[in-house]
Amino acid sequence: MKALYIVGIVLSFIFLFVIGFFIAEVESARFMSYYDYDPYSYSSYGYNSYTNYGEDETLLGAIVSFFFFAFFILAGILGLIKTKTKTNKVLSIIGLSLSGIFFLWNLLVMVDPGAISYDEVGGGFVFYSLVMMAFMIVGLVQAVRYAKQSSVNPSAVPQQDILDS
Repeated sequence: MKALYIVGIVLSFIFLFVIGFFIAEVESARFMSYYDYDPYSYSSYGYNSYTNYGEDETLLGAIVSFFFFAFFILAGILGLIKTKTKTNKVLSIIGLSLSGIFFLWNLLVMVDPGAISYDEVGGGFVFYSLVMMAFMIVGLVQAVRYAKQSSVNPSAVPQQDILDS
């Protein structure tokens, strides 16, 4: 479990940069739409109405985010099954609930990237990534503490922390 929590911390940190990259890409694509003026176009006012600015970047960002959400859901399930402390179980349940909500939100972005763009949901994804990083850090601390206590005296039940009362 320690390795899973360490990978989770690293992936949540990477996810922050991925979110920032795709937010910038979608905003850049929207900004470029102001410069795509075609006076010979048959659409109204000379703007090409068939070009969907930012939809491709939004869909790609949602697909990449899908894999991060899948990892955090898997980590929450494994944390719920493998850990022994109450703190880890509670954080796994909260993390799974939060992951489920954001996973559904990401699916909405994937279904219709023109209606919801990645730069609109990116702020929520940043919040999610920071929360998951905090949960992974606490899970790592709890896993290390539990391993130390059970290695010192394997026959005794580990002491309960204030968090695990």
